[in-house]
Amino acid sequence: MLLKAVPPPALPSDAFTGPWEAVEAELGASLPQDYKDFVRLYGSGYFMEFLGVDIPRSPNPNMRLESNVRIACAGFLTLDEEWPYPWWPHPGGLIPFGATDNGDYLFWLARGAPTDWGVVVWDRGLGQFEAFDCDLTDFLAGLATGDILPKEFPDDLLPCDRLFQPHA
Repeated sequence: MLLKAVPPPALPSDAFTGPWEAVEAELGASLPQDYKDFVRLYGSGYFMEFLGVDIPRSPNPNMRLESNVRIACAGFLTLDEEWPYPWWPHPGGLIPFGATDNGDYLFWLARGAPTDWGVVVWDRGLGQFEAFDCDLTDFLAGLATGDILPKEFPDDLLPCDRLFQPHA
């Protein structure tokens, strides 16, 4: 669905093709196949001029999946809050995979097999979570087609001149 809604770039930037074993060992979890396909085909970039998806082994430390998972989860755990979900590395916890220009975080809800992981958006402004019963690529395709719009995302995401722009 994503390939049709947002064709991948001819020359993806910092595309990750594997091997995946070391990345997954570091995270302590297997990652969804749609994510692996996404980072191979799209690489690092800017989606809808609004959000980025972290890439394993990215040379840009701000876009590197492995470090961002640790940093984001540690940061959330320092807040004196009662959370509706556990945090990575706890089983069934949230694993961050991206962020928006507004400081919102995008997570997988790592319950069950990786093919079953849904997407959860944390809104920085309200501190609320919104869960979506779809995988990463269906979530991104839904954003691009207008079928999905998280409550706190800007209403004017569409139309968008650049649905995906690879990083230089």
